[in-house]
Amino acid sequence: MRRAAALGCCKARDLRWGDGPLSCIRLNLITSAVLSLLASAGTDLQAQSPVVSAPSITASEPAALVRGRKETFKLRGFELKGATQLRFPSSEQIVVELKESTDAGQAKGLENKVVGDKQLVAEITLPADVPTGWIEYVVVTPVGEVKSKIMVLDPESSIDEREPNQGFRGAQELRVGQSVRGSIQSDKDVDVFAFPSLVGQPLRITVTSGGPLLMDVAVQCYDARGQFLAAADDGPSRDPVLTLTTKTEGPIYLCVSSSHDLGGPWHSYLMTIEEVK
Repeated sequence: MRRAAALGCCKARDLRWGDGPLSCIRLNLITSAVLSLLASAGTDLQAQSPVVSAPSITASEPAALVRGRKETFKLRGFELKGATQLRFPSSEQIVVELKESTDAGQAKGLENKVVGDKQLVAEITLPADVPTGWIEYVVVTPVGEVKSKIMVLDPESSIDEREPNQGFRGAQELRVGQSVRGSIQSDKDVDVFAFPSLVGQPLRITVTSGGPLLMDVAVQCYDARGQFLAAADDGPSRDPVLTLTTKTEGPIYLCVSSSHDLGGPWHSYLMTIEEVK
């Protein structure tokens, strides 16, 4: 402000507005008005300029892919509309066909400004020799790229959840060392699985959701008599990890559900049962 005032007084004589203090005040007022107009114009231009944020991914369906299959792969997040490419840098033999890139619709019980309002749908064909485990993929959009990971399973050691499996009598069978891909398809839905156990068998059950922002998954464990054994809601992340050592021989029941009794789209999960060595 001092520098602006000094410049105004210095220029007064050159512009022949007079040499008195009043001339300096007039020029200062004019200068201030011009600066205010310029600042206002700059603010208006900034307000009119679109704010472009980076793309991000908040959920996937399914929660894992199986090698040797062609599957529909859906992603939800921010700034995914208009995506031009989905690729797997470490496995170029994976064939990807983009199907649509659109608005995702309203998420159940959540705000889209938190979980994203765009979705990308693609057909993924994985060769039978793609390595199992976590694999990175990249989505290319008009406003930038976003990276994420998805688990690749072997068809020999994985199954897909099938309905109905809401109770112990209708429990779906699986074995230790196997992974199951499932989803909580509706509100208050519970998926029940049964597997054989041995006395003193140390086990770790890991449930990974396709998107922890949208799906807060929980798991409970019961013995053959329906007696409660253990439960887990959150592990190191929002996804649960349950560890236990079996005390009897016979079937063990695992019940997978939403902690908030919500189900539907974007409520996929992957559950793995491992024997701890």
